[in-house]
Amino acid sequence: MKKSLLPIALFFLNFTSAQVQNSGFENSANNDSNDWYVKKTENYEGIIDTETGYQGKQSMRLTGKQDDLKTFMPFSQGVPLNLNKIQKIEISAYIKSENIRGDIGLWTQVRDAKNEKIGFGNSTSQNRKVAVNKDWTKYSLEFVVDENAKKLIVGGLLSGSGTVWFDDFEIKEIPFSEKPTSEIAWNYIQQFRNIIQKNSLFSDKIEWNSFDEDLSKISKGMETIDDTKLALDYMIKKLRNVGDNHSFIVSKERVAERKVRNSTGIEPEYQLIDQSIGYVKVPGFSSSNTEIANEFAQKIHDFIKELDSQNTIKGWIVDLRNNTGGTIYPMILGLGSLIGDGTLGYFVTKDRKTPWVMENGKYGRNEIFNPYKIKNFDSKIAVLIGPKTVSAGEATTIAFIGKSNVKLFGQPSSGKTSANQLFALSDGKELALAVSYEMDRTGKEYRETINPDIFVNDFQESDETLETAKKWIFE
Repeated sequence: MKKSLLPIALFFLNFTSAQVQNSGFENSANNDSNDWYVKKTENYEGIIDTETGYQGKQSMRLTGKQDDLKTFMPFSQGVPLNLNKIQKIEISAYIKSENIRGDIGLWTQVRDAKNEKIGFGNSTSQNRKVAVNKDWTKYSLEFVVDENAKKLIVGGLLSGSGTVWFDDFEIKEIPFSEKPTSEIAWNYIQQFRNIIQKNSLFSDKIEWNSFDEDLSKISKGMETIDDTKLALDYMIKKLRNVGDNHSFIVSKERVAERKVRNSTGIEPEYQLIDQSIGYVKVPGFSSSNTEIANEFAQKIHDFIKELDSQNTIKGWIVDLRNNTGGTIYPMILGLGSLIGDGTLGYFVTKDRKTPWVMENGKYGRNEIFNPYKIKNFDSKIAVLIGPKTVSAGEATTIAFIGKSNVKLFGQPSSGKTSANQLFALSDGKELALAVSYEMDRTGKEYRETINPDIFVNDFQESDETLETAKKWIFE
């Protein structure tokens, strides 16, 4: 069946001037995915199937050869946007699959004029899971976009084994509902909105009249708390637009998990390097349970004590390169033997400065027993950082900055140097909201990335950052 592109083209000229090119994969030859980017991934194949299509003869076919859900093959296309008002849009495609042992998904990124991501959604996050091993079925995602959205990245993916076909991608505007918002949905949306206005570090950068006007439009027809996701996503996106790259919503499941365990599931590590360097690797830590946090801090503390008490240590390496953040207190407290007591840094808002104070094994709500003092407190300390040093990992880095015996090695950190506060929502979720910036003990404020003192490019076969740090310690 031959497809007609004319009605779609005319529609998009009136809507956003946005159109998926080669949306049905018919304008492709020799298995070449014209207009679409397919990421090459081991044990996967992504080609144009010239014999299978929903309406035409062709489609995108992804095939996985192993039941490995840790890997996936995506394909995508960038679609420019040119909007002058807030709109709700649907991104859809038809999907067919066979012999799937894994997951299939649609996904979309929303990008701004700087090509930075300001929105994201997929079949899982929007609760529109793709059923496997079914004939052609239409699936879709929904987004609220405004004039700040300049491009969509639309695509699909396969994780695991089996074969999936994608066809007939489409972007269209969905009218906002005219039905009133239910009381329960509106109260929940207003709870979220009021937390932002009262507490956000970026509250004074939001134009609240237009914000509220758009929020009212988006919320029309929402009846349950589950219906409010688009409104909440819109508010987070508005924070992104005014410079907040850090605030996010914590799911009910994650909130519950953090009460009973460290949700990162990664433990700190230590070793003696070259018979004289104490190496401590501190990963991210995320738990609201004080006892579990104390155990994490105590473990790091005891590693340092063991290394120092049983060896002659010339210097220390604190590896924060894979510290993806979480809760700063147990990380900093565990490293207290190296950092030392006193004021380590500050949380800074427009009208106050709150010091980070560690004294005698206590920091915040956390505590370790019998805090150890290393034999040579002036020994060199190399702190390793990189783009995966995030949030609380960056705050832990800041706690070292300003000490005369410390140097930072590696690459710039992620740039999430604001501090988040958790606000409980009525349905069990939490809003992790950026409420302050961070400042080191010297008074330097951090609003973007933390740059190392010694920049090092790591190569695939060697750890140049670690080797450079070792050379500095032995100088």
